[in-house]
Amino acid sequence: MALTALFDIGKTGVLTYQKALEVVSHNISNAATEGYTRQDVIFQNMPSGVISAQGVSGRGVKISDIRRMYDSFIELQLKTESCRLAYWNVVQNGMLRLENIFNDASDVALSNVINDFFNTWQELSQNPQGTTERSLLIDKANYLVQRMNTSYKSLIDERYEIYQDSKSLVDQINQYIDQINELNEKIAASPGALDAKDQRENLLKQLNDIANITYFEDNAGRYSILVGGMPLVDGGKVYHMSVGLDSNQNMQFKVETASGSIDATELIHGGKLKAEIDLRDSVIPEYMNRLNMFVFDFTEAINAQHRKGYGLDGSTGENFFSSLYDLNINSGSIGNLIFKINNVNQSTYHEYRVQYDGTNWTVTDTTTSLPVTPAITSWTEGTDTYYKLSFNDMEITIKNPSNPLDFNFQIKANTALYFSVAITDINKIAAAGSDPTSSSGPMDNTNARAIYSLLDAPVIGNAKPVDFYRSIVSEIGVYSSSAQTQKNFQDALVQEMQKRRQDISGVSLDEEAVNLVKYQKMYEASARVIRVADEILSTLFDMVR
Repeated sequence: MALTALFDIGKTGVLTYQKALEVVSHNISNAATEGYTRQDVIFQNMPSGVISAQGVSGRGVKISDIRRMYDSFIELQLKTESCRLAYWNVVQNGMLRLENIFNDASDVALSNVINDFFNTWQELSQNPQGTTERSLLIDKANYLVQRMNTSYKSLIDERYEIYQDSKSLVDQINQYIDQINELNEKIAASPGALDAKDQRENLLKQLNDIANITYFEDNAGRYSILVGGMPLVDGGKVYHMSVGLDSNQNMQFKVETASGSIDATELIHGGKLKAEIDLRDSVIPEYMNRLNMFVFDFTEAINAQHRKGYGLDGSTGENFFSSLYDLNINSGSIGNLIFKINNVNQSTYHEYRVQYDGTNWTVTDTTTSLPVTPAITSWTEGTDTYYKLSFNDMEITIKNPSNPLDFNFQIKANTALYFSVAITDINKIAAAGSDPTSSSGPMDNTNARAIYSLLDAPVIGNAKPVDFYRSIVSEIGVYSSSAQTQKNFQDALVQEMQKRRQDISGVSLDEEAVNLVKYQKMYEASARVIRVADEILSTLFDMVR
């Protein structure tokens, strides 16, 4: 029995330390594998159960477990901070692109183009009949229009690119949850599939970087995955995500459930997708609205003053820039009409109907069929009567309205795309304050000087033109700087969490080399036990003979 026990003990040692060497070799091979968790062998002695006066004899050694050196708390922290880093990475890159669109730090900055436009009016005032000055003014105006159009189109293109990238991210989400579901079943069938658990954790992290998720493990070792409380993977079932555009052209994310598609846009609270939602459907539209407001108020201010003046050919009442609203007079007449936007909101581009019965003004939002209550002020200048109606962050100034009056108007959506120069004949540029073909003569410059003075007038909301534009640039710069700071902070935090994970779960080649030598020696010693038992047994056989 004793010799048999020696053989058994030696065999358990050989088999056990052979497996231990395999585990160590596996660790070394995956030292550079992303997301790999170091595996550790847990040994256990094998008692025989035979008790003697000298104690309990043993039957060798076995592996009781192979453990992943996994700290769930650190892994959760790492996923959380990595998700935040992914968010700020996307935001910061997006803000850098916006800074490039609104770049105001060069000689061709848009604020300089605005100044150049007004300066040509000043130059025209010094020589009101000059052909060169008038041609230069048209060139500068067209260049301003082109720059505004280009900036606005760049913002539209940026929204398009973000939408396309979001489609790709949604495809990745669907691929990840399919793969995780497959790994769930593999792990449920074989709980000791440690590498499969590592693969699942790695996929989980990449999924969490796209959209902040929550997850939990069931009794079979499967992960259930939820986004904002809505399941994506649950009990062997997968619910795919899709993205499209809603009626407002904002991104809409849906999860395909057994009962149909459910809107999950508001359930996305972090990661790359949330950053793209914020950029595309909140941040960029805000600056598109600012550009639209600038272009609209700028056009209205220039046109209102230009209509007061006279061209070299005696023309008057002409718009310098093309009108940016649609107007339909149902009845009555208007001496003059001036619009101003103080802030762009959801109702800015609705159609409105304005009616006047000689005493009362009525405004109706025909897009929603709801009445609007305007604040009304009136005043007179000479023989002219003016009414200003203020509602929904806009103002309408009406000169000498007829009694009765009924008209509809609608400001063009994407206003900056319609920004254009209406004047093509340089003789119709209204530099004069009175008809130069009759009394004032061609050197009258009063209207040119009046338009130049708008450079320092609060005609864009309550701000001067250049100041308003520079406020946009300044806000983008502040937002971009803040995003960079947040990104740097999160990057440092993630690096610290990765270091902590590496200390626990990472592979140390030095430590594995020591284990390799140790287990090799143990394997050799166990093999020697078998050899010694064999030698003893041979000696006994020889003695019997």
